Amino acid sequence: MKRIPLDKAAPGQILAEKLTRHDGVLLANQGSEVTEGLLRMLARQNIESIAIEEADGRTPEEVLTDYLRFLAELEERFVRVKESQVLLALKKTIIFLAAKERDETLALLAPPLETSPTATEAKP
Repeated sequence: MKRIPLDKAAPGQILAEKLTRHDGVLLANQGSEVTEGLLRMLARQNIESIAIEEADGRTPEEVLTDYLRFLAELEERFVRVKESQVLLALKKTIIFLAAKERDETLALLAPPLETSPTATEAKP
């Protein structure tokens, strides 16, 4: 997390904290993407700075390599677990959370590209 002045914020960044007005009214949730409209609204509310998520310095390839290494280590730790439903559920949850973290990190490194409309959405 890094706190930056509002005038240094850019669309596409991700909020690291929820933003509230002086009276407690929620302006934006943690995890929201910064947009031009949000920046204009925050300026009208006299918000001077925001906390944004920052990339951890790894490349997407390094993130994926670390994830695969983690999965291999996890398999080693659970190699003798064959019949314990509780431990197998724990392993499944750990894998789910690791994949979620991987996806969030990759999204910070390279936001998804705009997709073109599908054939069913395209107008004649």
